[in-house]
Amino acid sequence: MFILPKEEFVEELKAEMAGYEEITIDLINNWMQHFEAYVSRKNINNKRISFRSGKLYITLQDESDLFKIVDKYFAAIENEELEAYWADWSL
Repeated sequence: MFILPKEEFVEELKAEMAGYEEITIDLINNWMQHFEAYVSRKNINNKRISFRSGKLYITLQDESDLFKIVDKYFAAIENEELEAYWADWSL
């Protein structure tokens, strides 16, 4: 298990997403906007998200969690199911 500051988590995800031709810059930015909206909610209740000294941190079991997030997003893009992807999305 490891804990990443939000900024590092975002950069890692962007790098992984950039490895897919089908995940365009616009789609990466769209994911980031949804993520920012999710973590900025006042009543967020997610064990993977923590706040320390005013900073947000993301807890992952291992690096494969990053791959799973990107793969799930890629599948939603390929299957034209982005609306459904975001309907029940959580970290």
